[in-house]
Amino acid sequence: MLRAYGWGPLLNLGWFRFRRPFTLLNLVFTSLVFVPRLRLPAAQLGLVKRSIRLLAPDRDSAVLDVACGRGASSFTIANLHPQTQVTGVDLLPQSVDVARTLYGNAPNLTYSQGDATKLDLPAASFDRVLCLEAAFHFPDRAAFLAEVRRVLRPGGRVLIVDFMAHDDADPAIWDSGEAAIVRETWQFERFSSRAEYRANAAAAGFDVLEMRDWSAHVTEPVQSLFNLVAWLGRRRWGRRVMTIQNPLLRSLSADDWVAFGRASKAHKRVRASSSYTALVLAPSASTPSDDAG
Repeated sequence: MLRAYGWGPLLNLGWFRFRRPFTLLNLVFTSLVFVPRLRLPAAQLGLVKRSIRLLAPDRDSAVLDVACGRGASSFTIANLHPQTQVTGVDLLPQSVDVARTLYGNAPNLTYSQGDATKLDLPAASFDRVLCLEAAFHFPDRAAFLAEVRRVLRPGGRVLIVDFMAHDDADPAIWDSGEAAIVRETWQFERFSSRAEYRANAAAAGFDVLEMRDWSAHVTEPVQSLFNLVAWLGRRRWGRRVMTIQNPLLRSLSADDWVAFGRASKAHKRVRASSSYTALVLAPSASTPSDDAG
């Protein structure tokens, strides 16, 4: 379903201008109003740009983009901040190959294959580290934070944008059938809670500078759109209207529409127990940066 609406090199949910109760206005008001299939890429690029602004790269700084996927986020940083040196790292060799093919001509940008929890990079070699909507995939987020701390220079800054469970969320949700659908779709085991992130960050030698809840502009609008599409998909006339508007949806069978309806309901339950959070970290003053790693 996401691919039919433009899911491509930028593997994130996107930033949408309108929040509840006006989320459906995101279907109309966008920078690409007359090209509906490209609204998702426009929102995805908006999320990347907003994240880069919060990361705040300095002139001549070295930036690490962890789990860069197919490289579009790293390429965006390299172009918005041409005086920086950007390194994109991803676990999947095929993603790195795509990134190099698409964006390998940027002079201040390199890509490499690597594990976020075991970075093959020198200590204290980066001024900024970004991990955008990827850490929930990592099997050991504490090890990831420790590695980020090791490769970060004194005075550095880290931005992790991730799904985080509410601190008071029922742990049993991860054993539910709805959660199983979401976990299988996005290939993860569970979300860390905000409290867990704070504890792991402190243990790795970080201070939390900011923790911003971006749910109202990311997961809530996406969920509203999922709900609308699922509602239309349960009706023959609704499917007909959507396939006229977007012919790519013709590839979905009646069973696919039923499965999408179940998936939308499952995502709604998981979203109610979590938030989409931007976490800004800096090396703790109480931990000597020179000894990191």
